Amino acid sequence: MNVQFNYLLKRTFTFLLIFLAVPIPVHAQEKTVSSPIGMPESSNQPNTAAGLRQLLEAMLEAAKHDDLAKLAALVKDTEVPDCALWLHSMYRSDHADSWMGLCDQKFRGPDEKLFIEHLVELARQGGRLLIRSVNDDPEPGKGMAWRMLESLQRPLDIYSAGWETSENPEGERIGYFMFIDGGFRWDSRHPFVKIRIANFKIDPARLVTKVDPVYPPEAAAQHISGTARVYFNIGADGVVYNARAVSGDGFSDDASSCKAAEEAVIHWRYTPATLDGKPIQSMGMTADVIFVLKN
Repeated sequence: MNVQFNYLLKRTFTFLLIFLAVPIPVHAQEKTVSSPIGMPESSNQPNTAAGLRQLLEAMLEAAKHDDLAKLAALVKDTEVPDCALWLHSMYRSDHADSWMGLCDQKFRGPDEKLFIEHLVELARQGGRLLIRSVNDDPEPGKGMAWRMLESLQRPLDIYSAGWETSENPEGERIGYFMFIDGGFRWDSRHPFVKIRIANFKIDPARLVTKVDPVYPPEAAAQHISGTARVYFNIGADGVVYNARAVSGDGFSDDASSCKAAEEAVIHWRYTPATLDGKPIQSMGMTADVIFVLKN
């Protein structure tokens, strides 16, 4: 009996030694190392002006410390998930088709590169962010912000971000941001870059191929005439993209005429603008397309 008891005691003691020798992870006491640039995941970003400010401050902080990989990742995260599907669910088909540059990486990629360069410039020069809810406080008149809200088919929260300096107290636009699927998405359709001219030689883009619009039969049948103003960008290759017509303020409200104007301008070709001889993009170009009834 004593032999059996001693054997059991020895086995228990051996088990305890092995158990105590194995480290036990205690997750409650683990110390989480936070990123040097605090930024919530996109699904946790608050849909407020303060939430957008937090995102942009994280971008500027990354730019300030030359952490371009972090900055590029933050900008990449502002792309619209399932972009083409979302665009057609939010906007009328005639608007969605002309705004597909928001989804096309051929255009979105260079735009993001310009955006990153712009943020680096802002971080170096100093200033402060100006954030505004477009829904609650749209710009006066029927400008770009009004156009964005007017063409929506479903509610969408849109914010405008600007940058104020002592030299420019009114601020300059950084861009528009839409809150989609729990995160802020940068609207790359609208120009944001203001080129500062120093000792640079800038040659503007020049039109080399112009395509006349096709007068829409439905507009002609109703004797509709007028002028459609088209905003567009020109790539460094001279190709037009993001052509979009605006209505109001004396411009045509006829949807078929606006679409015909967009389809014409998108086929125009340019000799691209150059900066010190290097081709660059031209943002925020305009063209007035006139529709006149003929006898």
